[in-house]
Amino acid sequence: MTTAPPPQENAGLSSLVETIVAPASAFDRLAEKQTWGWAFIASSILTIVAALASGPVQQHIARLMTEQRIAAAVNPQQAAAAKTGAAIGLKISAFGWVFSPIGILVLVLIATIILLLCNAILGGKATFKQLWCASMNVFVVVAIGSLIGSIVLALRGPDAFTGVMDIYRNSLSLAALIPSANIKLIAFLAAFTPFTLWVLWLNSLLMERVARLTAPKAWAAALAVFLIPAIIGAAFAVQPPAATNGVPPTTSASASP
Repeated sequence: MTTAPPPQENAGLSSLVETIVAPASAFDRLAEKQTWGWAFIASSILTIVAALASGPVQQHIARLMTEQRIAAAVNPQQAAAAKTGAAIGLKISAFGWVFSPIGILVLVLIATIILLLCNAILGGKATFKQLWCASMNVFVVVAIGSLIGSIVLALRGPDAFTGVMDIYRNSLSLAALIPSANIKLIAFLAAFTPFTLWVLWLNSLLMERVARLTAPKAWAAALAVFLIPAIIGAAFAVQPPAATNGVPPTTSASASP
């Protein structure tokens, strides 16, 4: 008489859950067995729901900004071009949630490349596959933060927002503390949320357990992943031209949840 073999452990699902509740164990597991499918599915679902929840607010703000660009146009042709471009943009943004999974892949790839460079410079032992899988599992925390931030916006409703600065004022970031500061400083501070700081810690632990770096080197790598996108985002944040009809301008930087 033969007995059935014990059921196989679902390493991918276990790694996903442990990344949140027991990250050291998760990264030890991921160093030995690289999985990322469950993490990608979970993050995709969370970010799609987040995009749908915040969609009405985002489209409302986009329409207001379009009205300001049209009002600030120097001639009818420029105003018509702005109106046409805005109409196309609004139609595309209505289905922006479809592209959420692609955005996840791009962001995780960027984080993996930065960690891989730090791994090479600092003498780490990790491979691209190990860092990719670990980063994908870490991204679920980013997705959770995105969902919570979108719920906050949805609860306020579109009518509570007159521009991107109102998103900053209602965000969970440091930008909410000084909403009238310079736009580039606001964009930089928007990167500091409870969830991004959680990710910062997770990335440092990741580099310790997977890349076998010492704690100072691991934190240096984690800070690189955190600060490089924040600095680039702040550098590209610009103030749109003021409207000519007295409508106050809004900022064009992206807001973090």
